Amino acid sequence: MSDVVSDSVSEPFKVIVIEDDPDVALFSKTVLEKRGLCTVITLGDARLVESTVIEFEPDVVITDIELPGASGLELIGIIRQLRPGVPVIVMTAHATLDYAVTALRSQADEFLTKPVTSADLVSHVIRLGTQSREAAATAPTKQVILAIGAHPDDVEVGV
Repeated sequence: MSDVVSDSVSEPFKVIVIEDDPDVALFSKTVLEKRGLCTVITLGDARLVESTVIEFEPDVVITDIELPGASGLELIGIIRQLRPGVPVIVMTAHATLDYAVTALRSQADEFLTKPVTSADLVSHVIRLGTQSREAAATAPTKQVILAIGAHPDDVEVGV
């Protein structure tokens, strides 16, 4: 198990920060890259989430709740479909009980209120990124079977 842990932190964690406030996005990116050993992409537009998740394959996603044109809570479902098991941290400056409950029901892994300290941000990302990589390393690999037959019924009999 120690090999899995050492392998899981040997490469920088890939993090996507979905945040429409440029100051918060820059803060998160700077803190995570300098103190957290992460590679960070920031997005201010929720419409770019799908393509970025597919191309970047993040270890952790951090999203604001209130975004133009979409809710960070809605994005959790999209992210989970594209990359099952990736941890999602929800951050908001408007912390209410309703938001917290909705975030947890939407399967957010963490719910943080702004302002978030740099130490808290780094510790949550490192912990969740490490857990995610360990789970991926110990997960069984999928097997694909190719069945070929002259007729559709032949394939069913062969399999």
